[in-house]
Amino acid sequence: MKGIGAGILFFSGLAALAHQVVWTRRLVDLLGASSETFSIVVGTFFVGLAIGSAWASLYPAREGRGWRRVAMAEWVVGVTALVPLLGVEFWVERGAGTWGGGGWGKWVTALGLIGPPSLAMGLVFPAVSGVIRGEGRDGNVRGLYAWNTLGGLAGVGLVFFAGLPGVGMRWTGLAASALNLVVGGWAWRQRSDRGREQVIESGEGTERTARSGLGRVLWLSFGSGFGVIGSEVVLQLQFAQVAINSHFSSAAVLGFVLAGLAMAAFVVGRWGGRRDAFVWAGVACLVEPWLFALIQPGLAILPYELPPVAYFLRLTLLGAGSAVGLMALAGLAFPSLLGEVRGARAVAALLAVNGLGGWLGAELMLSRVLPGLGLWCSMHALAVLYGVMACVAGIGWTKEGRNSRSWIWGVGLIVVAVAGIPRTGRLPQVGASRGERLVKVAVGREGVVATVTGGTNDWRILMNNTYTLGGSRAWVNQERQALLPILLHGGAQRVALLGFATGSTTAGATMGPGVDQVDAFELSPLVAQMAGEFFRPWNRGVIGNPRVHLEVEDARLGVARANQEYDVVVGDLFLPWRTGEGRMYAREHFRAVRRALKTKGLFCQWLPLFQLTRAQYDVIARTFAAEFPNSVLIRGDFYADLPIVGLVGTADGRGLTGWDWARVDEGCRAVRGTGGVADPLLRHAEGIAMAVLGPMPDPGSGPMNTLANGWVEWEAGRNIVGMRAPWFIGVPWAEYAREVHRNGVAAIPQELRSAHDAGQFFLTLEVAAMAKSRVLANLEAQVSERLPSALRWDRGALWESWPSRVKVVTSSAR
Repeated sequence: MKGIGAGILFFSGLAALAHQVVWTRRLVDLLGASSETFSIVVGTFFVGLAIGSAWASLYPAREGRGWRRVAMAEWVVGVTALVPLLGVEFWVERGAGTWGGGGWGKWVTALGLIGPPSLAMGLVFPAVSGVIRGEGRDGNVRGLYAWNTLGGLAGVGLVFFAGLPGVGMRWTGLAASALNLVVGGWAWRQRSDRGREQVIESGEGTERTARSGLGRVLWLSFGSGFGVIGSEVVLQLQFAQVAINSHFSSAAVLGFVLAGLAMAAFVVGRWGGRRDAFVWAGVACLVEPWLFALIQPGLAILPYELPPVAYFLRLTLLGAGSAVGLMALAGLAFPSLLGEVRGARAVAALLAVNGLGGWLGAELMLSRVLPGLGLWCSMHALAVLYGVMACVAGIGWTKEGRNSRSWIWGVGLIVVAVAGIPRTGRLPQVGASRGERLVKVAVGREGVVATVTGGTNDWRILMNNTYTLGGSRAWVNQERQALLPILLHGGAQRVALLGFATGSTTAGATMGPGVDQVDAFELSPLVAQMAGEFFRPWNRGVIGNPRVHLEVEDARLGVARANQEYDVVVGDLFLPWRTGEGRMYAREHFRAVRRALKTKGLFCQWLPLFQLTRAQYDVIARTFAAEFPNSVLIRGDFYADLPIVGLVGTADGRGLTGWDWARVDEGCRAVRGTGGVADPLLRHAEGIAMAVLGPMPDPGSGPMNTLANGWVEWEAGRNIVGMRAPWFIGVPWAEYAREVHRNGVAAIPQELRSAHDAGQFFLTLEVAAMAKSRVLANLEAQVSERLPSALRWDRGALWESWPSRVKVVTSSAR
């Protein structure tokens, strides 16, 4: 019987974690990728589990019906889990896009979608443990908990590393529901063993437990849940500073957490109920930051160029030394508490308050503790919590009624944790490069955001230590990303920018002639704050500009709410392997952008070719062309090793031949007249022609990127580690650009064709310089004559900002 119960709980835990992962992704598709959404989804999951367990405590299964309840609960999970899976898919992919409600509306939506299956999940463990208790062995419930946790670990591994990358979200979710139905059938077959079930629910153990201090045990269970999930939140943020921020990395951290918890649950059954479990957990919290710093000194980023096996071995070493050990000790408490209670009602009550503690732990750590204490000292706050729990346990928590001295250790733990905050606080939260100075660092729900400077006019914003959002030295290039599409449109008044970062791109939009409203969307409030505080010299003070409306929200939500509102929409550079950013290349998002454009509206999505393989580029291009036929390619620079390219589509489907170059020229004259734009490429129609490549070639048949399959994110996440395929840069990019350029010549006005050819010349020059070719000197000698005369004699241009490594020195610049 125990083996059957362990098997059922293993597969039930596997399905539960699979559902939780799928629900998180599906509800983020619906509610937006803000940190608030993640908290709401995880919180709803924990609250649902807690309510289910509380229901099981108040209304335990009647005699002879324990397995029946397990079966019914699993079947309910399998059926109701289809609602957030397929219902959201229908709404997002065939309906109106994303959901634009506020915080309370998101809570209501999440509760309605994943509340019922989560509640049903909460009924399963109490019912199984009630059946198994009939064997009369105290250690059984701890073992069941261990197998349930181990099943969750298996579910995380299968979903992240096989299900989602292999068959996509829909089939992964359907497989999890099918597993629930199978587990329910397995439990239903056990229902004939009624005699044993009667022994279970008849016992007086519940009453005896209540009389001997169930209330104290419930508080300890609450604290255990708070500490474990709070620790997981901190660990995820710590690992994000040194590992590639992809779903694979976050799944690995979750795997470390579950492995530690499963290990603790298996060990505690042999070790016995430990009254000092909270003391050990607190000590682990104090030691963990220093272990992390010892294994990964200076927050050195794990080199993703390593082969995948070597990379994940390094990540596993870090996880084993910090996360697994911490969770193995922190995980001793709850299984010990399970061994201190009697009866299915008490077990269910412990599960309920443990789940509530987990939800509150995650919420408070994200909203209060981490922002206040930072990456490392937050562990000291958890150590203080465990010290308090140790004191509560020492007041009388013993199965035999003996006094415990764990309260003495608890007091000592609190004193050491508080006293150690100043020293632990000196551990680095950002691994700044040599010669850089950390100006400001802040921790929020979105992660660790920092501003660093390397000297005069060299400032940048770092996100989670691994990704530069933008810098002051690239401000001209960043302005070009907005102003170039606006000039191509020829009459834009209202513009949307999907991404804000330092604000320089938004500044470029404000320089567009005739633009009277700019809506910019930024996911991180900390990034927006630092852009306003430190980057005003390079973003023209856009925060405070009456024409600029900055909204801290997922850009997909902002676009989905619009309906033929914008003349131009500009998508920032999104790294495809970063968690969730592949959504910005999904067909559903492109469709929402098309609906947000006015009849003559234009959309430009910039792509970082230095972070995309050729196959990934083709999938994005194919997806874009499905919503924007007759798309055009433009370039944002002439770099060969760090090129960016823009996919340009129009709401009415007009291609390059339909562009109004007279209005482009008029816009360039207006830009020159203001004197505020010094970018050589944007001050003349000839410069615009240099930036235009031509009609986007047919990418052929193949997969498209959707929210349901997440093709780009999964493929990019797998490729970034070990670099199995090279980036689409250098000679392959130059050859591709040459073919696009040749096909575009006929659509360029005759008077601008030489300028169009000059654009390809400067890319060839960059390739020669990168390869240190023998023809480089010959090409450099042609620079002056190949540069269009309008640009060559422009004394108002800032030639230091010429977008290539080979700088142009003109007669006007001497």
